[in-house]
Amino acid sequence: MGNISFPSIIRLSNGVPVYLLRGGTLDLIRVEFVLNAGQIMEETHMAASVTNAMLTEGTVSHDAIKLNDLIDSTGAVFNHTADKDTASLVVISLSRKLEEVMELAWEVLFHPSFPENELRMLKEKKIQAFLTGRQKTSVIGREQFYMALCGKANPYGRITRLEDYDALTTAVASDFHSRFYRPENMYITVSGRDPEGALPVLGKFFSVSGKWQKPKIPQLLFETSRPGRIFAKVNGSVQSAVRMGWKGITRDHHDYHGLQVANMILGGYFGSRLMRNIREDKGYTYGIHSVAGAFHGIGFIAIMTEVANENREETLIEIKKEVTELRRNEVSADELQIVRNHFMGEIARMFDGPFSSAETVRGIIDYETDHDYYTKLVNTVETITPDKIKELFITYFNPEEAIEVIAGAE
Repeated sequence: MGNISFPSIIRLSNGVPVYLLRGGTLDLIRVEFVLNAGQIMEETHMAASVTNAMLTEGTVSHDAIKLNDLIDSTGAVFNHTADKDTASLVVISLSRKLEEVMELAWEVLFHPSFPENELRMLKEKKIQAFLTGRQKTSVIGREQFYMALCGKANPYGRITRLEDYDALTTAVASDFHSRFYRPENMYITVSGRDPEGALPVLGKFFSVSGKWQKPKIPQLLFETSRPGRIFAKVNGSVQSAVRMGWKGITRDHHDYHGLQVANMILGGYFGSRLMRNIREDKGYTYGIHSVAGAFHGIGFIAIMTEVANENREETLIEIKKEVTELRRNEVSADELQIVRNHFMGEIARMFDGPFSSAETVRGIIDYETDHDYYTKLVNTVETITPDKIKELFITYFNPEEAIEVIAGAE
């Protein structure tokens, strides 16, 4: 695989960055507005997700029904989400309808009305989903792991309580929106056959106010738990969620790319060590996988699966055996080549077309990694040696320093 180039950057007259990704043959264009308006910016818990979810529930000019009828009449698709770090609106439109669609996007992003009735119905849905999640060991296990990793007061580790929904009001959503949903607090990606053709329309609607400023990421306090076992009781569950992991490294660390390869060997694909042992040999689970990732300010390594309650201790024993084996012995050249081939296929899929590429480069932009991040990753995948992989396991995968989480019945 050759050099993976970073998209060209154009700025609107108010400084808003627009990243252009050219490709494809269809008369479609994908525009994503990414705002520094995720959970880490909240004062009231869940304000980010509720504000974002309400964007298409009515604006100052149109109620929810009329607004969505107008969107449907253009043939466009609007998807909006908020996560820990950012909030976004993704719009896919026919090129010839772009001006009409961007006017609606401008209305949705900057002039929502936050009607009381729609907020009440949204809260009811969220509460129902929350109560359902309380019965899922996978949900409880994930929450407990990230609370142990980051701390219960940290946005990445905070666990939602039922009473948190009482604080969600239209005033809270409106206040969060007024502070963070502004052109000067976002960037835009445009992907498709002719992304440059979208610039005049984007300039018309999104360069009319404010001056863009580089997003300010809060300095978060991380209070990682000491290594050891955490048990979360889930009454009546026949399965347990099992998680084991460590505090890791962030994307700017010199070992981060190599850690991705090490993780792939352990549990990052269907033929991994953990899948062969826990799924194929032992038959304890349908699937087990691991991930080496990072938030702003902290990295993590996590191994996760769900097994019958009676198999959870044996599962942890087998996980530790696989980790210990990789700490003691180098992987074979044949296994490493299989992992290389799989990894290169995954990277190729990430850049298969302009829409996929736009999703991929968000990680570079959001976490301010080097523009040649994926070129360096490819180089690491192609050149990493068995002894370096062993060194990474010794450094970052110590079973005695792991956080272990079990969520299930006693």
